[in-house]
Amino acid sequence: MGMIATERATDLLAYLRGIRAHGAHVRPSTFDCAFYAAGWVQICTGKDLTAKWRAQYKSFDEGRALLREAGFPDLADLAAAHLTEISGWAQSQVGDIAAMTEDGHTALGIIGGQQIHVLSLKGLDYVPLGRAIRVFRP
Repeated sequence: MGMIATERATDLLAYLRGIRAHGAHVRPSTFDCAFYAAGWVQICTGKDLTAKWRAQYKSFDEGRALLREAGFPDLADLAAAHLTEISGWAQSQVGDIAAMTEDGHTALGIIGGQQIHVLSLKGLDYVPLGRAIRVFRP
């Protein structure tokens, strides 16, 4: 079962601080936007959604091909298979997972209020909440 909202905000801040402290960099199949979001889902639910995917691809293109082979057109559809989809970003809460499009591909981030915390090539960053095209609740 999910956390109450105040715990989610506090725990999300701790999760983001931990990532910054470790200086985590994007690495396909080890720590990319899917693993970043799944790490947060594991904190919220105790479920590890990464076991099937860890160390299975060496590039984002290879990862997208594996998703398609597994029957998921993109990361949002993979998230929908494991999480509850929320009707639009206006209904979102802190700690929900956001799917957005970046350079023609779906990426995942974590909602932190009016922004989405995202993993970029430079590290953690944020984008406006309005970028969310689908939202999921852990």
